[in-house]
Amino acid sequence: MTFPASTRVGRLFVESRHRPATSGGGGDIHDVMATPFGVRLLVGDVMGHGAPANRTGLAVLNAWRDLAFTEPSLAGVAVRLHALIARSEHPERFVTALLANFPAPDGPFPAAGSADGGTVAVADAGSWTELVCCGHPPPMLLRGGSAAFVTPYAAPPLGLLDLAEGWCRASMVPVGDGDQLLLYTDGVSDARDAEGRFFPLAEVTAAAVQAAEAGGMAGTHLLDTLATRLEEHVGDRGCDDVLLLLVTMRLPSGA
Repeated sequence: MTFPASTRVGRLFVESRHRPATSGGGGDIHDVMATPFGVRLLVGDVMGHGAPANRTGLAVLNAWRDLAFTEPSLAGVAVRLHALIARSEHPERFVTALLANFPAPDGPFPAAGSADGGTVAVADAGSWTELVCCGHPPPMLLRGGSAAFVTPYAAPPLGLLDLAEGWCRASMVPVGDGDQLLLYTDGVSDARDAEGRFFPLAEVTAAAVQAAEAGGMAGTHLLDTLATRLEEHVGDRGCDDVLLLLVTMRLPSGA
């Protein structure tokens, strides 16, 4: 499943670029939805390729849509998705995932490190983003013409959380109006050129952000630039799914 190349959900503007695996359907998944707890977003990558990975991805997405709307704790969503995979017919097909929650400024905000649904009231919750990272590449925060990796608390992939006693926790990242998060799958971060060199995502993103800042270019050009540079880097060797998401935050006045 994919959503359009650009979509607005609540106070988020989400743009995407997706290239399916050349060997058939892949396991990259993504979704964004408004919930009682804020706008929640999922990016994931199922181990493997083809129809089996696609089926696992669809099962995770279907469960995500229910849990994201009913489970107060973002870490709790991840733990339950882990249980779905671990108890499935193919428990070896783990899923790397990054879950994000962008809470409403006046809503309940999940307590950091909590997987039990506990919440605390935070007056300026709208200026924070909650992240749960389960074996997934870290996002990048784009702000003021700079680009830097965010390093949330790292847990094993969904399906392998038993390696961490079945537990994970959330990290809180401060955000401001106009800040952007770049999310991606390992088809980007693990891409190699003919000499085996990894795609220099940090360098390419930083240069593109600085160029956009200087020229007043819209954020959509960043994804086009990254997609083009990635294609140039891998040439005709690309075989994995490629997924890029750019999330722009628009905070209410006074948040």
